[in-house]
Amino acid sequence: MYAQFYRDEVRTMINIDKLIIGFDGALRTLLTPAQTLRSVPGSELPEAELTDIEKRLSCALMRVNHVGEVCAQALYQGQGLTARNEAVQQTLMQAAREETEHLAWTERRIAELGGRKSLLNPLWYGGSFAIGVVAGMLGDKWNLGFLAETEHQVGAHLAGHLQLCLIMTRRAVPL
Repeated sequence: MYAQFYRDEVRTMINIDKLIIGFDGALRTLLTPAQTLRSVPGSELPEAELTDIEKRLSCALMRVNHVGEVCAQALYQGQGLTARNEAVQQTLMQAAREETEHLAWTERRIAELGGRKSLLNPLWYGGSFAIGVVAGMLGDKWNLGFLAETEHQVGAHLAGHLQLCLIMTRRAVPL
């Protein structure tokens, strides 16, 4: 009887630890500047002269890209919270760490263009986190499939944005 109680308490503690780590991830994503360990792609290129319209459009596209990175953070953190297999959980956490680089790059470009991040980021984060939790609860095969398809869809979406940014600013942030 005591052994079962102890196992239940340890399991509860682990879940509480995961929730605390998840909350910390949310706060870091939404409230602190993202950090990058790698140099920002394209930072060595000279800045192009932009009209006001080009600058606003470029900033709007970067804001959309940044929202996507916020959502990716939340999605992977939500999936990692509910992943059953330790290896799957580590894969998802690695994906979230990689997205932090992209988050930092888009933040920097928005600042360079004189723009601001989306005011709805907490809403986007919450919705994406919930989707990630549900995907994780469906099982690890769903988790990994969802990860692969998300990356595929994001890549296709960003290809169009990056081409437009390259045309508009002659300087893009590859993601």
